Order: sequence, then structure tokens, then C-alpha cells
Amino acid sequence: MVEMIDMQTLVAFVAVFVAVVMRTLLPYVQKMREGVEKGESTVAWRQRYTATCLSALFTGFILSTLAFPNLAVPTEPISLVYTFILAFGYGWGINDAYNKILIDWH
Repeated sequence: MVEMIDMQTLVAFVAVFVAVVMRTLLPYVQKMREGVEKGESTVAWRQRYTATCLSALFTGFILSTLAFPNLAVPTEPISLVYTFILAFGYGWGINDAYNKILIDWH
């Protein structure tokens, strides 16, 4: 029998996923900002941007799925905002460590 996912768990997973994707795409956004400051044109969309975005979403989903079971989701209904912030920080930290390991390894 399939159980309904409670709202706390759903919000926590979404927060982890959003944090992982944001942390993955942050270097790209920073490069775009630096390009604007230098006066470079950032309006043109290149196909590699699409590939980068799709790979970030895919990697974000996989990393979120692997990291989520280790997150202690609050069981009492304190606040969905609290749960989101807690899970967001967890996802951001996991992805930051993952990125640092890959950068040092690469």
C-alpha cells in the first residue's frame, strides 16, 4: 500500500533539491555577472547553456535523492518555513562539499 508523503517531508525534499540546483548554477550566474560588468554581451543563448542547465538539474536530483535519507526531517509540525530553511542549508552544504571534492579531484 502506498503511503501519502507528509507535507514536512515534501517541503524538505524540495528545499534540498532547490539548494543543490542553486549551488550548482551559482558559478554560471557569477560568470554572467562578471561578463556584464566587463561589457560583454550575455544576451545570446548558446546550446551549451541548455546542456549545462539540464545536467545541473539531473545532477541536482540525483544528489538530492542520495543525500535526503540522511536528513532528519522534523516530525512535529513546527513550521514549513523552518523545515525549508533547515533542508535548504543541508542541501547547500552537501552540494558545496560535492563541488569542492570534484574541483580538487579534477
